[in-house]
Parts: sequence; C-alpha cells; structure tokens
Amino acid sequence: MTLSKSDLQQIKDFISKRGFTEPDLQMEIIDHVACRAEALMSTDQNLSLQQAIKLTHAEFGVMGFSVFEDGMRSTLQKRYWRVFKSYFKSSFYWKTTPLMLALIYLSSLIFTHFPEPDYLFGVTGGVLLLAIVGNAVFNVARFKQYNKMLTFKMGNIYLVICSTLFQAYNLLIIQLKLYQYIPPALTGVLFAALLIILSVTFYSVTKTQLKAVANCKELEEKYALVV
Repeated sequence: MTLSKSDLQQIKDFISKRGFTEPDLQMEIIDHVACRAEALMSTDQNLSLQQAIKLTHAEFGVMGFSVFEDGMRSTLQKRYWRVFKSYFKSSFYWKTTPLMLALIYLSSLIFTHFPEPDYLFGVTGGVLLLAIVGNAVFNVARFKQYNKMLTFKMGNIYLVICSTLFQAYNLLIIQLKLYQYIPPALTGVLFAALLIILSVTFYSVTKTQLKAVANCKELEEKYALVV
C-alpha cells in the first residue's frame, strides 16, 4: 500500500516528539519508517498506521531512533571529510604551485629587509580573524533555511579547522613571537607557507559548506511532500 500525505505527517509528528529537530535527519527517518510501515501494513491488513509506526520504532531496540541518528552523523562526518580533503588537495596543482612558490620567495625577500615585522603579523592576524568570523555570520544569514539541517552542520563544522589554525598562528607568531629566534628569510618563508595553508583551508571549508547546501537542496526536493 502507499501512504498518503497525512500518513507521512503522522510519521513526522511521531519522530518530532522524540527530539529529532534537524529537518534532513527527520526526512531520512521518515523515509525509513514509511517504507517499513508500508511493508508491515501490506503483510497485516488489520494493522493500523500507528501500530506499524510503533513496531518499526521497536525494531531499533531500547535506543530507538538514536541508533539511526548516530549512524547518519558518522556517515556525514566521513563524507564531508572526504569532500574537504578533495578540495584541499586539488588547490595544489600546476597552475597554482608556481604562484605559491613566488609568494614564498617574495616574502623571504621582504622579511630580510624588515626583520621586525610585528605590525605585519598583527594586521594579518586581524584580517584572518575577520575572515573567519565574517564567513560564519554571512553564512548564518545567507543559508538561514539550512542552519538547522544536520547535513549543513556537518559541512559547517570544518570552520573549527580554520579557527584552530588561527589560534596556533596567534599564539606562536603574535603572542610568543617565535619568529625572533629564526633568521628573517626563513621567517618570511614560514609566514608565506602558513598564509597559503590558511587560505587553502579557508577555501576548502567554504566549498565544503556550499556542497552541504547543495545536498540540503537535493533532500528538500526528494522529500517535498513532508517538509
């Protein structure tokens, strides 16, 4: 038998009452429960929808749908880690590598002539912080309808990587000033290399976020009847 829109709404209400607020997680559970309920009701014509829903829920054991949730979170984490690594690695190719090497060389020359670059480090740190915070604020407004989706949260979580790298930069370069203990030219090389890594990481995170949004849109279209 085929479930109606009102039947799907009953399933959604049942799932919502169990604390699952992420729309896409709800959709995935709805899809599973709907398919299983249809199979049970087809086998037993006397079985009501509510009974079929409860039987399906019971099949997950004492942990209920939380088993499904844990599995989906793990799957999404692995998926977006692969996406992030793919974008990161693809940023280093034959067109960009010469430019990166040129930047590193230019930076080594600049630091040789300006061996006390406190101001430059401070300005760079401020720009990096503004970029990370600005991207987060911009995405909250731009992708407002997706912020509660588990898929978007998993794609968005890689901003933590950017924040961690920035904190390392702030501590080692700005606060502790470790560059004072190495030659100026080497400081320039390390500075440029770090900027490149931070830029590529930020780019990869942004692309991963956009990939998550695209996947959210696909889910919206797939489950248009129940959202």
